[in-house]
Amino acid sequence: MTIPHQHDEAPAQLQYTRPPAPPGSQLDWASTVTAPTEFVPYSYTEAEVQRITGRRRLAVSSVICGLVGLALGVIGVFGLPIALIAVTLALIARTAENRARTLWLSGLVSGVVGVLLAVGWVIYISQIVLPLL
Repeated sequence: MTIPHQHDEAPAQLQYTRPPAPPGSQLDWASTVTAPTEFVPYSYTEAEVQRITGRRRLAVSSVICGLVGLALGVIGVFGLPIALIAVTLALIARTAENRARTLWLSGLVSGVVGVLLAVGWVIYISQIVLPLL
């Protein structure tokens, strides 16, 4: 049992195009309407712009802590707490500051590398230095 298509039973007077304007005449008013007003882009107020752009504090602090933890991780195990703080701040900024993706991602990467360097120092000290003593 098949159901007939909707356009099969459409009346003959239904036309989807309007007739062309006669040569030398003006267009009718209906053809000059471009878009409904609901498609007009939203313009932000100054307070909204400040609120959106000012929400990068956690991401910037995670980048700074990640770089400091990375620098101290090269020297020794001293960068481990700061690198862990950078990873924590980056994970919080991931949910709170969506537009600062590059910042929190770089803070996360530098924090993880700082943690890996500190873990490498712990392994080096426990496996190589301590048996020599």
